[in-house]
Amino acid sequence: MKNPPGYGSIVDLGKKRRRPIAVRGPNGKKFNKQGKEIIDYKYLGYFERTAQGKMDAKILLAQYNSGIAIDLPKNTSACPAFKEMASIWLTKHLEHIQAKKGKVSKQLKSSYDAAILKCSPIHGKKMDCIKFQDVQDIADSISDMSNSTVSNVRTVLFETFDLARKQKYINENFIGDIDFIYKTSHKKIHDTFSRDEVDLLWKHSGDGSIQIILIMVYTGMRIEELLSMKTENVHPEERYMIGGVKTSAGINRIIPIAQKILPFIQNLYDSRKPYLLTHDSKRYSRADFMKAFWEPAMNLLGMNHLPHDTRYACATMMDRANVNENSKKTILGHSKEGVTNKIYVEKDLQDLLTAIDMI
Repeated sequence: MKNPPGYGSIVDLGKKRRRPIAVRGPNGKKFNKQGKEIIDYKYLGYFERTAQGKMDAKILLAQYNSGIAIDLPKNTSACPAFKEMASIWLTKHLEHIQAKKGKVSKQLKSSYDAAILKCSPIHGKKMDCIKFQDVQDIADSISDMSNSTVSNVRTVLFETFDLARKQKYINENFIGDIDFIYKTSHKKIHDTFSRDEVDLLWKHSGDGSIQIILIMVYTGMRIEELLSMKTENVHPEERYMIGGVKTSAGINRIIPIAQKILPFIQNLYDSRKPYLLTHDSKRYSRADFMKAFWEPAMNLLGMNHLPHDTRYACATMMDRANVNENSKKTILGHSKEGVTNKIYVEKDLQDLLTAIDMI
């Protein structure tokens, strides 16, 4: 049966492609060279030339036309390098300021130019090839600089990555999870949960969203570490998980499960699912996590926190409980001068469980 006008189509892009079956969906209207208004189309996904692939293509097109949100493929054509993307963002940003205020100060432009220059290690890297650690290394390299300098670099990084996300060059903007420290106070650009706020979390711990926040508070896991935690790496009976991102000390580290949050982990654990937090047989994206769990919890409790604030809450509580520095660094996956990675790996699980149960 032929699809109705404006519905979209499924096309075969020919040989020498791993996934030649392409789905095109309507994307508003445009004018052709003759000035006639026609339907514009965009590619929604690509599939293998198999019976299942063709069926999946039909399902995707039907979902798109029924209004169901779908994950569009990344824009892989001519993905720009960081320096080019940052320049595009800065030009647009300064044009916006010019239109709003009538002028752009030389000092403002110079400060952003300087911030982009401090990101020189990733200038030549394409946006979809830049790794978490690449950016964390930049943040670490400016940790002895002022608050304003660090803030400018963070702004450039965040806005550049967000522009790349909006233009489909990358799927997520992870800059919010980068640790930024500045010289004047050595305070991180996040706010920890207070004791009263942690108590309030426990008062509402019957709520599933708040249970997940408490898991983050009592493990010190970054949001990316939680979302990427595979079920096969979760061991409720032995009370530990294996995971982590970013630093050499943090990757594939032992994450002890505090007795207080063990029931929450057990509730989430399902050996049939690929991830501890599974959504439609796949891991949650950061955006979906925020919408499904974080924002409802913050609205319920009247709080205003970022996911990374749970990590500082964990560190603060370990400090208050006088957890020894080595155990603290091991749990959080931080590097520490004078402590080798071998010590991290060989740290006894029972020591870590004892430490995390102190908070």
